[in-house]
Amino acid sequence: MARTPRERHEPVDLRSAEVVLAGTQDLLPVLRAAAVRAGVDAARMRVVGVDDLPDPEEAGHAELAVIAIRRPGDDPAFHRAHETADHIAPLLAPHAVQIVVTVSGLTRLAPKLERTLTSEVLHQIGAASAPSGFQRPFRSFRMRLGLAGLQTAGVRVFRVRIGE
Repeated sequence: MARTPRERHEPVDLRSAEVVLAGTQDLLPVLRAAAVRAGVDAARMRVVGVDDLPDPEEAGHAELAVIAIRRPGDDPAFHRAHETADHIAPLLAPHAVQIVVTVSGLTRLAPKLERTLTSEVLHQIGAASAPSGFQRPFRSFRMRLGLAGLQTAGVRVFRVRIGE
């Protein structure tokens, strides 16, 4: 059975893209530092806490949203991330790439873990921007080991939605 074509986002240029970072208060400084390290212009970055939701009338055209949620205990972090994605939707362009990072309540993000997390988020951005499945960025053995290390540490990275 043939797959139906799906609209893909244009490649995201991090130097010129509008970016929305949302998450819990303890993860926002880590997320901001990782975004600057990845090449995002700090002037084009909008940081929104989970508790400090933007005004509903406010509009934006961000091409990328990264949501970081710490999951303490049995709290369903994915549902919390989905609610946050709905709240920041007015700040995003129609076909914005949305990436969610959930972190276990016990995990402390050491600098090496932060760098691995940054490379995985960049890989997800590249995969979302690829024109087809055959042209997706290759995940090297080193990146696979890094992803396994992230999962072992209790960090999960995934894309929520591309477009409408």
